[in-house]
Amino acid sequence: MDNLYTIFEQHLLNALVEEESTDEFLKRVVNDYLASLGDSVVILREHRSGIEEDLREEVLEMLRKRTYGHYSLKEFRKAARDKTDSAPTKTASKALAAANMIRARARKSRRAN
Repeated sequence: MDNLYTIFEQHLLNALVEEESTDEFLKRVVNDYLASLGDSVVILREHRSGIEEDLREEVLEMLRKRTYGHYSLKEFRKAARDKTDSAPTKTASKALAAANMIRARARKSRRAN
């Protein structure tokens, strides 16, 4: 599975950030994705903003498709939480653990730079 989509899904289902705006969501996903690339990819400073904008557009398109039928990201998360409240919480726990792992890698990557 594509790493960008995996990070997107983890952030999408993150119930800890309930009041997150769409812009904050996009920024968080793009930053975590770029951090996950680590040293395997070198992005020149003059190209970084263009790449970030392309990624934001791609993530926004994924968000629109995934949350179709909901008024906002908050409403989608509420509906997803209500749905998982009746389902086993094992999946939500795995998603939260994976999101925390990605954040830790991103922090480590930022410190290294």
